[in-house]
Amino acid sequence: MKHPMPALLILLGLAIAPVAAQQVYSWTDANGTKHFSDMPPPPNTASAQRLNVRSGVTTTQAVEEPAAEGEPAAGSGPAMAAAAGYSDADIKRNCAAAQKNLERYEAAKPAEDEEAEVQTRYQEGLSKVQSQIKLFCG
Repeated sequence: MKHPMPALLILLGLAIAPVAAQQVYSWTDANGTKHFSDMPPPPNTASAQRLNVRSGVTTTQAVEEPAAEGEPAAGSGPAMAAAAGYSDADIKRNCAAAQKNLERYEAAKPAEDEEAEVQTRYQEGLSKVQSQIKLFCG
């Protein structure tokens, strides 16, 4: 090699690039929304935090304590539905409706030799019902 300097500079640049990409900022805005970005937060952000991300997944989230008996967990479907504005009666009614819909879907499962489009529509509907059960029933 006549000119090892360009190759050395390229290797150095490749070694530095991942280090620069691993700096992440975290902050909560005035509306309570948590933000993560590789760009610094706006000036005068009180809850700004600089995270140094190494390999793997980094989290600053605290471990959640299990919910008390009879009380839905903070991240559970019914708790999320309640936070979205559903009343307890609506949540129970929607849970019962979603369970009935699941029974209907399971009873109307298409045969394996049905067309692919029929199978796809069935799977999409089934997924929707299962997500409703997860949201309203837990």
